[in-house]
Parts: sequence; C-alpha cells; structure tokens
Amino acid sequence: MDISLLHAGLAAGAALAAVPVILHLFMRQTPKHVIFPALRLIRERHKRSKKRLKVKNWLLLAARMLLLALMALALARPTLNSETPLGDREIPTALALVFDTSMSMGYTDRGNTRLKEAQLRAAEILKKTTADSEVFVIDSALPVRPPAVSPSSARKLIDALTLKAANRPLNAALVQAAGSVAASNLARREVYVLTDLASSAWDLGATRTTEELEKFRKDKKKVNTYILKLTPKEVVDVAVVSAEPSSTVAAEGEPMEIKVTLRSSGPADSRVAELYLDGQKREQKLVDIPANGEKEVSFLTPTRLETGLHQGRIKLGGRTDFMEFDDTRYFSFNVQPALRVLVVADRTTAQDLDAQFVMNALSPEASVGAPEGVGTPYKIDRETRPQFQARPRLSTKDYACVFLLNLDQLTDRDWARLFAYVREGGGLVVAPGDRSLPSGYEGAAAASLLPAVLEAKKEAPVGTKFGKASYDHPLFDRHPKLLDPELTAWPVYRYWGVRPSETARTILQFTDGAPALIERSFKGARTGHVLLWTTPLSRRFDRAEPAAWNELPLSWAFLDILMQTVPYLAGTAGERLNYEAGEDAVITIDPARKASTYTVQGPEEELTQRLSAPTATDTLLIPTPSKEGQWEVKGTGPDGSKMKMGFSVNVPSVEAQVVELKPNDLDGLFGGKDYYKIALDAASLDREQAIGRYGLELFPWFMLLILALVTAENLLANKFHRDTATA
Repeated sequence: MDISLLHAGLAAGAALAAVPVILHLFMRQTPKHVIFPALRLIRERHKRSKKRLKVKNWLLLAARMLLLALMALALARPTLNSETPLGDREIPTALALVFDTSMSMGYTDRGNTRLKEAQLRAAEILKKTTADSEVFVIDSALPVRPPAVSPSSARKLIDALTLKAANRPLNAALVQAAGSVAASNLARREVYVLTDLASSAWDLGATRTTEELEKFRKDKKKVNTYILKLTPKEVVDVAVVSAEPSSTVAAEGEPMEIKVTLRSSGPADSRVAELYLDGQKREQKLVDIPANGEKEVSFLTPTRLETGLHQGRIKLGGRTDFMEFDDTRYFSFNVQPALRVLVVADRTTAQDLDAQFVMNALSPEASVGAPEGVGTPYKIDRETRPQFQARPRLSTKDYACVFLLNLDQLTDRDWARLFAYVREGGGLVVAPGDRSLPSGYEGAAAASLLPAVLEAKKEAPVGTKFGKASYDHPLFDRHPKLLDPELTAWPVYRYWGVRPSETARTILQFTDGAPALIERSFKGARTGHVLLWTTPLSRRFDRAEPAAWNELPLSWAFLDILMQTVPYLAGTAGERLNYEAGEDAVITIDPARKASTYTVQGPEEELTQRLSAPTATDTLLIPTPSKEGQWEVKGTGPDGSKMKMGFSVNVPSVEAQVVELKPNDLDGLFGGKDYYKIALDAASLDREQAIGRYGLELFPWFMLLILALVTAENLLANKFHRDTATA
C-alpha cells in the first residue's frame, strides 16, 4: 500500500504545527512576585490549581498543533493505493472489453437485450478513453487473440457483435484479455467483463484461470478487472429445453414419438406447443407449466411418411417472451423399411417359449400373428433348425440380424454360411440353452465365428444375478443408471461355462464373475458382430423344468437390451442426428453408395461447404457446426443416385436457464475478492474506476477529522477560560 499527494508541496505546511509552540515560548509572561500572607491553605490550593492549568494548556496546545497539521495534509490531497497521479486523469490505457455472447445474453429487459446493453455500456467506457489508448475487443465465442485497435475502431467491432450458440467458457476469454493488456507497455491496464453472470457461461471446475491470473500478478503487472453485471432483476421465461425423437430411425408405417420438455422460469404459465414436420404444421397442444418447474408432453408424427430423412421443430406459439431463442427446438430422424429379423428355434412345446420372448420383445404384433402391413419396428421371420438348414442362401440384404435360440447343434456348413453372413456385415445372436450340445458348437467353423467355446452347463451359486455391464457399449449406454439396479434384481439359476477367444470381449457378467454376454467383431466393408449369451433368452414358469435358467425376460431391461440389439447389429444404433451447438456432427455413410464429395448446407446460405469422402471410415465428420437449425448433407453415389442425409443443431439446453453465478464462485475463479470489482450501473462503475485508477482519497476523512478537532478545541478553550474566570 502506497500514498500519493496531489499537492506535495502543501504537505510541508504540516510544519506550521510548530507555530503554537513558538508563540507559547516567546510570549510567556514573566511571573510577578507578590507578597502574600503566609497562609498554608491558600498556598496548597494555588499549587493544585497551577498543575491542572498546565495540563489543560498542553492539551489545548496539542489540539491546535494537530489541527494545523491536518489542514496542511488535507490540502495536499493524500490518496491510498494510487495507480497514477491524480493530476494525470487522461492517460493512455490498455483496455480489454470481454463480451459474453452466449445465448442467455439475448434476454430482453427494459427494451434491450443484455448484449445490446453491454454494447451501450462499452460505448460509454470508450467515450472516456484517450485516442492513443489500446483497446482489445474480445468475443467470448472466438478463441483467436484479437489485435489492439483504437477506440474508434473498437466501436465498429462492438457494434458488429452477435449472439452465438456455440460458445467457450468466459474463463478462457478472461485469461485472454488479461494476457493482452499485461503485454502492453502502457501504464494503466484494465479489463471489463460485460456479462449477465449466468453460471452456464463459466467453467467452475477449471483451475487454469486462477493460475494464469496469478502469473500476471507475480510479474507485478497490475490489471484492474471490472465485472459489469447485466443480470436482469427477475427472469421470466418459458423454454423448450428438449425435443427428442424416441429413436433416430422409425420403421416405415410406424409413427415417431417426439418427447418434449417445457420449462418455466418464474410464475406458472400456459403456452401452446406446436409440432412442425418437413415445413408443415402438424399438431399443437396447450400445455400448463408449473411455476419454476417443468412439464413433459409428447407428439406423434403421421404414420405415412416417406423413407429417408425427416426434419422438424417444436415451437412455442402465441405471444413472444423475453428470451426468444429457447422458444424453438429442432430434431431429425430417418424413416426406413422395418428391419427384418430371422429367429431360429426348435418348437419344443406348444407355446414355443424359446422364441416367444424374443419375438414379443422385438415385435409384439408379429408374435401374435398380426396381418401384413401393420407397422412394427421389426419384421420377424420364424424358422426351425431344419428350415434354416434348407435355406438356399443367407444375406444381409434379407436380414439385419439372426437369432439362434437354444438349438441343439449346427453343422460345419451352417457355421460357414453364418460366418460369410457376418463377414458381409450381418449380426448374429447365439443363446444356447438346456438342449444345446457342446459338440455342435465346437468345430473349426464354429470356433472361427463364435466369441467363446461352450464347455459345460453350470449350476449358478445361490443368489447369482446379472451383474456388471460395460455401460459404454451401445447395448447399455442409453439408460445406464436405470439398467444397473434392474439387472442386478433378476436371479440366474444356470449358465454355460465358456472359454472366450482372444479377440472376444465380455460386455456383461454374472455377479459371480462368469461371462453372461460376450461379443466378437469382424472388420470389413461393414463391421459384423456376434453376440453370445451364456444363458437362454427365455424363461419357464416352473423353476423345476430343465429349461428354467433365469428370470431376465420378466424385466424391462430384457426389452431395452433387445430393442438396442437389432439396430446395433444393423449398424444404426450408434447413429446420432441431433446435436448441441459446438459438438462435432458424425454422419454414417452407406459404404455401398459412398460419394466422392459431399455438400453440407447449414440453416443459412453462407454456411455451405464441401467435404471429401473419408477413405478409412464409413462416417463423415462435420466439425463443430455452430448455427442452430436444420443441416443437410447431400451427395451423389457412383451409380448417379442422389442421397440426402442431415442432422439438427440446437442451442445448449443450459442456456435456457439463467442462474446467476454465486460470489464464492467468482472468488474461486479470480483467487479472491480483492482481484475484481462488480459494477451494477454507470455510477458504481465510476466509483470503482476512481478507486482502481487513483486510489482512495483521504481528503474527505481529513476534513471530518478537522471538523471534530475544531469542535474539541472550542470546547476545551471555553471550558478552560470559564474555569479561570470563575477562579
């Protein structure tokens, strides 16, 4: 802490405090000798009065000396923590203006968006900045370090700022700003952060911010940081925070369910949610949303949709609110013919239980003999082992995947056909049971295909259940938190002991550690997969039956896993068509129809780009599409056929909930309260600037102290003189 003086010469006036002493010494009167009667009592009283008078005179003298010294110091205008002399108010400044351009800054309050308010506040700051200052205009969304510009050029850059759906944490922009001004040779360095202080705009888990700012402090490069708080007094908003299709693929003739979540910030509200599909309004619903709460609603698309890409949006109709960007949410999905699945199982009973549970899970309509043409996610063909062996061919053009359920055995010819099918990109699920024979699964042809060799049937230890799963696998990654407790709730009585191959992967275990589900993959033009269950995909009502091995088919987890199995084996499970701004979009390409180049068209004409077809993968990468809306990807196949793909991009859902950052969080980001100042309006910014630039002036405090001393001096003088007169 240092002290500067506006008028240092006047501080010498403190020496005038010696004037009362000098006057006191030179104007002392020589006491007169008066002969007085020698009365002891009077002499003693005289001595006591003389002592008291000396003390009072010294107190009065000290008060007058201090009064003169304070007057001289007050005229010198002392200042604490002064960065520059008070006389140099207009000096060149290295100035960084950090603009929060996240979508929450689009909130409208008192007729202006938060970004527009930030631009106006920045213009006021630049008005008071000298022409030879260095200004850095930093957009929080752009990682490029900007050059220093003049105040006039900075105004043009500020006026051109827009909100951006893809943004980086303000921490990074703050460090960038501090580094820019710290590198300047100008004496005054300042950073202004113009933000609504929404917590979604900051990375609270990052430690790099504090570390980088501390480096500048260690270099003794003082940077004053001011946060211009633009948070609205009260946030009132209704937002569409999610609009998700139940799947990325709908079967032809099957409606797609769109699950929508609406959120209210503020009082309860009623809004109309509208479904638009392929440019046409299809349906609307009036939704009552509780105060500061959420409400879920769902829409069904029409059943007669053409195969291919379909894109739509959910929009809040009626009146507009204070934050328009979150009134719309986009989505995309594909329609394709129902995937055909072949289920092979011998009929051992009238109920055909070995196949019935799988058929019920994949296509309930098909399992009860629904007529042809009824829309189902999958079309099921049911065959016995002899029928399968008599089949002339097996191709991925015919079936997306094949289930072999509790078969006793297959020949080497059967395994060879299945091997060729999987190498072509097909999917195979093998679930042996009580009737299966190890000899029918251990030949050379079977060993080249299966993930493991069957060894022997085993009685599971008492209390064995399904246990640890690989929740990063597409079969389990949709609902990992729900699947984990559900799987461990269902008992297992028997399973096959197996010896996995070196190239296999166990993706589900029993609680005793034995493998429950093993996978083996085969790379090619299209990757083929084989899944081996070591316990049947069926159950029996009587636990005493030899075929009663587990109770998993009673669980919803059984349905969820099987519903993910077919698209995974067909190569569509990992496909994603809905993204948030800033994420890389990955589009799956049919290797048989790969184009040489692809045209990517964004929501706006200037977002068009051309990409070359990848050579090593069957996916096309579109790096970080940043504009919300519908995107299309078009290409021409080798045969001249046109292909149309696409995806949707939305604003991150966290932007729709403006939650103000807590003071403790700011302290953690900056390293303490002393390293930043918050300004609520222009007046508070002026006060904070004055303290940061010129320090804390002590003149008002000195004047108050002088006033107190003058009062005390008068009281003392009056009291002393009155006492003397009385005496």
